[in-house]
Amino acid sequence: MKRTWLVVSTALFLALIAGSAWFIGTRMVPSLDFGPIPKGARVLAKSELENLLADHYTVVRHVRQIPLDLKESFSNVTSLPFDMNDPGDPMSTDAIIHAPSRQLIFGAVGKQSAILVYEQGSFASFPCAVIFSRTGAAAWIAIDDYMPRDIAALRRSVHEARFSPMKPNT
Repeated sequence: MKRTWLVVSTALFLALIAGSAWFIGTRMVPSLDFGPIPKGARVLAKSELENLLADHYTVVRHVRQIPLDLKESFSNVTSLPFDMNDPGDPMSTDAIIHAPSRQLIFGAVGKQSAILVYEQGSFASFPCAVIFSRTGAAAWIAIDDYMPRDIAALRRSVHEARFSPMKPNT
């Protein structure tokens, strides 16, 4: 009886620790070591994008994990409000109108840069990325061929020049 109680107690304790670690990990916001990118920031060249994408990143997959300075940078660079939802949540299309029109694919924070990759919803949705540099420059791009699900796929798209620069409506 004592042995059964000990095994059950240990299993519950380990489950509590694992659950706590998961809960904290999914809510952790990585720190951004630079402030918001200003409106009218210099546009990054393709070679700069490739250099920045070689950085090591902490990847996030939930909007609540995106640092506030990164949300502000998104709005400054794109001239759009940061109204993005989590992967799998409803996204505004021609049929759904009371939902954000952008859906996060992933975000990433590194020492020299930060990235937001998202799907832009509309009649035909398409993937976009905004890459922010610690130097105060940024690039807003539409990815031409497929939905990048991780940094490696985004690196390939940039390296193979499978993207188009986007410009904010100012």
